Amino acid sequence: MILNSEIIGTGNKNIVILHGLYGNSESWKRVAEFLKSDYKIHLIDLRNHGNSFFADNHSYPEMVNDLKNYCEAHNLESIKIIGHSMGGKVAMFFVADYPQLVNKIVVADISPRNYTALMDHVESIKFHLNLVSIMKNLPIEKFSTYREISQYIKELTTEEKNVILKNLRKENNKIVWKINVDAIMNNLPEIMNGLNPDDFIDKKIENPILFLKASNSNYINKSDVKLIDFIFSNAEIITIQNTSHWLHYEKPEEVSFYIKEFFNKTKS
Repeated sequence: MILNSEIIGTGNKNIVILHGLYGNSESWKRVAEFLKSDYKIHLIDLRNHGNSFFADNHSYPEMVNDLKNYCEAHNLESIKIIGHSMGGKVAMFFVADYPQLVNKIVVADISPRNYTALMDHVESIKFHLNLVSIMKNLPIEKFSTYREISQYIKELTTEEKNVILKNLRKENNKIVWKINVDAIMNNLPEIMNGLNPDDFIDKKIENPILFLKASNSNYINKSDVKLIDFIFSNAEIITIQNTSHWLHYEKPEEVSFYIKEFFNKTKS
């Protein structure tokens, strides 16, 4: 099965954009609008999200294979990848396996770290555990309008409400999830997984990579910077000021500027 995507832009160089957990092909559209005059942009729905296929499994090796199949189906032999959060992890795992297919990578607000052992201790991970539990227990079959659901979840935080409402759609006059809630819940430890530093003791990833860190987020910390420098021999880190983990929503123009600058200044 091939991942669903929306393809925009008129350039002859290909950018593949991989959204984060709870996202879809529309998540990075505002950034894509700033880039589309120079590139052909593939806005992808990863498995269990958007209009791509639902599956019981949701691991990085499987998502890497999904992306490889997508590249083969679209005859993409040299791509630039932009990945946010979970999508950034997919990008890092992908370049580790297929460096010859990747020209450059931008990773937005995520590190290569394995978060699995920290699932009960890190606030950002607690957010995901809580949110997926809320989704699992939300009786959407009882509602006929988004307004009813919005009223039902009014006590949640603004961030939680936004994620939930953006992941619902109407289908045959019923409200359904855009994401596979069961698969996400069952595979959260897999989603929190990361690159194993031991795999890079003798051989680093040499492809140029830019990490965009959100200043108000804790997804990339000081120890992560050391890990990034250990795994990647050609890495840069830029901080986007006054932004949360959702930096592409909050400052799409600034994010686009740094992406363009990075893509243009290194060898194509």
